[in-house]
Amino acid sequence: MDSIGGNSLVIREVNLNLVRRALKEKEQATKRELALATGLSTVTVGTLLQELTSQGEVKEAEMASSGGGRPAQLYSYNGDYAHALILFPHEAKGDIRIRCTVVNLLGRVAADTEAPVESVDLQAFESLIDEAMEAYPSIGAIGFGLPGAEFEGRMLVSDYEALRGLALREHFRDKYRRPVTVENDVNAAAVGFWKRKGVAADATGAYLYIPDRFPPGAGIVIEGKLFRGRRGFAGEVANIPLGISWGEALLLEPEEVRREAAARLTAAVCSVLNPDFVVLNASFIKQGHLPAMAETCGRLLPAGSLTELWVSDDFTADYVSGMVVLTLGTLESGLRLAK
Repeated sequence: MDSIGGNSLVIREVNLNLVRRALKEKEQATKRELALATGLSTVTVGTLLQELTSQGEVKEAEMASSGGGRPAQLYSYNGDYAHALILFPHEAKGDIRIRCTVVNLLGRVAADTEAPVESVDLQAFESLIDEAMEAYPSIGAIGFGLPGAEFEGRMLVSDYEALRGLALREHFRDKYRRPVTVENDVNAAAVGFWKRKGVAADATGAYLYIPDRFPPGAGIVIEGKLFRGRRGFAGEVANIPLGISWGEALLLEPEEVRREAAARLTAAVCSVLNPDFVVLNASFIKQGHLPAMAETCGRLLPAGSLTELWVSDDFTADYVSGMVVLTLGTLESGLRLAK
């Protein structure tokens, strides 16, 4: 049998994460149930629960019925032990706004607000972060969802001029002394769609987001893992040379023309990835449009190569769900034991 290495502190942290995750999934469980879920001994689970309870991350709940024997102590995960703050700028009725969402460790929303801003820049973000942290001092991680791409710690591409070239992650990490996530908004939406819809963990797919006034972007998941590319540039599908004028120019065209453009983009993505499915999110694409779009794609692709087409009509829900997953992930150590 291969040995598994690791000092006692590393092993302890790994085991704590195992218990945390199991209890988050179950929300309430006994020591024995957690031992079965994690593969740890009941004694080890008991010791870890004692530590988590003493720091307030886990709470003792009522006693569980034992069917005639001694009742067992139930434990529940305290989702409000810490929070995460998620921010993303977007357009609403011609105004630029920043949405701020505070979630607890179970992903439940504690606060959800929007603020109009003159410009999406460091000062606008800092003002909103300061306000959120005053209301929720337990915020332990910050996540930004931004259109564009980050490379070597700097915003290589951004829809917001004031952010281009900035080391956003480093700036906010140093200022607030908390882990910071900066993620492309469509990547986050892809992760969120997988989460919300319960997509198979090993599925390969593309999430195509085609906003009205900006070029399209794609979130790519390969065998269950978000794919960013070597420079974080994966998914910048507007650069595929299809001869389509995306954004404002396309907005002036009839919806049939816009769906034709979306179908051509879908066919190009299918040719490269051969995914299990493609998710389409655009104001001009509804479920009833998919048969005609599939027919258009079919004319552009070899017989039998067209993937399944899905529609998501709630980009915000997908995005927030994905940012919750990605931002809360920074509050876990990420340690694993490997053979």
